[in-house]
Amino acid sequence: MKKLIFAVIAFLIFVQINAQDLTILHINAKWNQSNNFNLRGIKNCKIKMVLLEDQAPSIRSQIKAVPFIIILDKNGKPRGQWTADISFKITATKQEIQNRINVLLLEN
Repeated sequence: MKKLIFAVIAFLIFVQINAQDLTILHINAKWNQSNNFNLRGIKNCKIKMVLLEDQAPSIRSQIKAVPFIIILDKNGKPRGQWTADISFKITATKQEIQNRINVLLLEN
């Protein structure tokens, strides 16, 4: 029983340490802020909300639709992304995004 408790605690510590390696970047335009995606409750990653207008021209030119959500690893490599549809809203669910984060954590 002690070994099981130790294993669970070690796993939780491992997940918490790896959680700092993932960042969700939510990019939206000022005119579309009413369609911000609610990321409250997403666990095991950092969340950054930024405005498209505040980004460098090189980044702005690459984003074709807002809002835009991307998961970045500690090296800045994209590991998942979701883009708005024609309604200017992201149709993914919060659970889909959390599931992707969970998969990424288990891969590491």
